[in-house]
Amino acid sequence: MEMMAETPAPVQLQKLSPRHKEALSLLAQGVKRDLVGKLCDFAPEYITWLARQPVCQAYLREMNELQSVRLEALFEKSVDVIADTLQEGTEDGKLKAARLHLEVTGRVGRGAGQAQAPTEGDFLEVLAQRLVGLQRKVRERTYEGESKVIEITPQGQ
Repeated sequence: MEMMAETPAPVQLQKLSPRHKEALSLLAQGVKRDLVGKLCDFAPEYITWLARQPVCQAYLREMNELQSVRLEALFEKSVDVIADTLQEGTEDGKLKAARLHLEVTGRVGRGAGQAQAPTEGDFLEVLAQRLVGLQRKVRERTYEGESKVIEITPQGQ
């Protein structure tokens, strides 16, 4: 009768040490595993193993959730900066602010068309209406005190 060797159960980390947390923090920041290993005195293979551990993945999720909360808290400031730039900025700044606005509201870029419609009186709605107005009338730079307005109409109209 042939006996099959039992494979040992995979080892799973139960608790994170401060060095583990430091290594995971560096990984979350995009540092390559070789450098993380050197900085934390671990082998690169150990870093790979560490990142696959359920307790480590839970820690990484927790760190990401905390960062998401920080980003959400800054949203109002971001909207204010975009609005100020659209109203007071240079032409280049206004174009960048308009693009950011369109991305944030889901009108262009990743997730376009998935954003919820703004509620009545919403500040973003006011910005969107202003942007539509800017798209209809594009001002060329002023030379010698003159300004020229160019009407833009969609093709086929």
